[in-house]
Amino acid sequence: MGRRQRLPLAASLALGGGILVLGWFCAMIALGVVGPAASAMAKGVGDLAGSLANFAGSPTPSVAGTVTDAPVIQPPGSPITNVASVDLTVQVPAAVVGQTGFTCRLYAALPQAAPAVVTEAPVGGTATLVFSSVALAKGVNTFTATIAGPSGESAPSAAVVVTLDVSKPPISIATPKNGASVTGTPVTVKGKTQAGSSVRVQDDANGATANTTADDTGLFSTSIAVAAGPNNLTVTVTDPAGNSNAATVSVALGTGTLRVKLVGTVYQFDSKRLPTSVTFTATVVGADGTRVAGASALFTVSVPGLQPVVSAPLITDQRGVATFTTSVPKGAMAGSGLATVLITLPTGSQTATDRAVLTVR
Repeated sequence: MGRRQRLPLAASLALGGGILVLGWFCAMIALGVVGPAASAMAKGVGDLAGSLANFAGSPTPSVAGTVTDAPVIQPPGSPITNVASVDLTVQVPAAVVGQTGFTCRLYAALPQAAPAVVTEAPVGGTATLVFSSVALAKGVNTFTATIAGPSGESAPSAAVVVTLDVSKPPISIATPKNGASVTGTPVTVKGKTQAGSSVRVQDDANGATANTTADDTGLFSTSIAVAAGPNNLTVTVTDPAGNSNAATVSVALGTGTLRVKLVGTVYQFDSKRLPTSVTFTATVVGADGTRVAGASALFTVSVPGLQPVVSAPLITDQRGVATFTTSVPKGAMAGSGLATVLITLPTGSQTATDRAVLTVR
């Protein structure tokens, strides 16, 4: 049998005194000297003595620490990443900072799976714990934390979600179509990719760039200046996790060369009905597909049997148009002739010509 626990001195004296008083009152009751009130008193003293005896036989309870508050996980800088691990910082409740016997547990849960402890660390002398390089599974990772102590485990913290995304974002370019010709600049580039992705468009012909961000449906639109002739537009998409993808679309601005179109009001003439008036119109389009104002236009009209008619230099207007009106006089012989126009840019860097066949019957 185990060794009996000894009472403290004060409790021993009280117990002994109670027993003596109880014995005296019991004797008086047996002799009929003490009445019912004294009997009740004796009973009360007996109860007190019993309580003291019970106290003497009970062990002293221990005081265990209690966990009342959950820790707090600080969300990382980006909830989406393409790195297979993450650093998580946990704020520990002030009540357990510096206390021994307390541990912070970090749980992770995947979709449709119960949380499981992935790591834990003892609570130290500061309120901040850093769990470095916590492994991530592909997809959504849900983290919670608790404090475990002598009296049990706290409620879990609010959840922090980190998504591991290692897939390249899709790219679909709606406009312009690959190989399309455009008649002006800038060119609008529209398409679709992963929502929230950054989009960069660069033209290899002139080095121009344009930037935008896809909306919450993944649609994007931006405009970029293009150069005359062929342009390769590279569209680079970077999703919120940092994954990149690229696609290229080619467009041509104009033909890349200066062009002119000559149109006449009459192409065939009856020698018996001469003279006949005729007007020629030249429309000038630059290498970038836009009309050219200020270009020089020199018209020449020649028919069989007559000297060629040469205009003075004319200047294209804001529409890129120059006109020349002349007459085919009497004396023209039956046969074929030509109307021509020579266009020269103001800088003299480029020229263009066009012609139309004239017939005299």
